[in-house]
This record gives sequence, C-alpha cells and structure tokens, in this order.
Amino acid sequence: MATVHNPNNWHWVEKNCVPWAKEYFDENLYKVSVPSGEYKISVKSINSVSGDCDVTQRKGKVKCLFELKVEFVVIVINSEQEEEEVTIVLPEFEHDYDESDFNFEVRTSKLPCKTAVRKQFLPLAVKEVFLKFQPDLIATHEVGMKHNTD
Repeated sequence: MATVHNPNNWHWVEKNCVPWAKEYFDENLYKVSVPSGEYKISVKSINSVSGDCDVTQRKGKVKCLFELKVEFVVIVINSEQEEEEVTIVLPEFEHDYDESDFNFEVRTSKLPCKTAVRKQFLPLAVKEVFLKFQPDLIATHEVGMKHNTD
C-alpha cells in the first residue's frame, strides 16, 4: 500500500519560479519590436529579473505570488538611422497588478526617445508581455503542483 504524503492536495506546496521568470522575459521581451512613427524600437537586452516568484498549491487550488523588478535595454532608431540605448525599469511588478498599475521608468536624456518609448512601445507592446506573465506562469506550473491522489 502506498503512502499518500499530500492527501487530496490539501497541504501547502510551494515552488520557486524566479529562474522560470528570467527565462520567460528573456524569451518574450526579445520578441518585442515596434515601428513607432519616425522611430523603430526593439529590445536589445534584459539586464536583470530579481525578486520573488512562487507558485503555490493549497487545498487543491493553484495560485501564484510574485514581486519582481525587471530591467531591460531597448534600442531606439530614428529616421536618420541614429541609435540610442534606453534603459527601462519596472521596479515593482506584482501578482495583483492590472494595466493601470504599471510604472515603467524610462532612463534617457533624449526627450523624443523617451516620448516614443512611453507613448508607443510600452503600452502597445511591452505591457502585453507583462499581462500574459501570470496566466502563463500558472499554466506552466499548475500540473506539477498537484499530486495524483488516485
């Protein structure tokens, strides 16, 4: 007879998903590129993904809790083919965020670049990656969280 360590998935199970979060942003942010009027903007590199990211299961329900800081660099190319590197930081990205909660820091001294990034790139392309993060996180990890109780 087998011993059941977590009958009916009642007990708390937790999985650290920070490595998965780093892979997720590496894979998905690099795909983001937007022609923005006179600018072309694309992600050059992901500098860091840090903080906490866990998927938990308790009483048969899978949930996620995360609080991350994400920093990445974009290349902004103007109509004269001049390039500018712009650092973007999302200092707080949490599991209960909705579209209005995002507060990206755009670090550049060139106002036209900052304006293009803020008005076109972030709301039209980047937010979509962040909004898909939580459902993708749960979908990827929920199967492995529950124990077969048959």
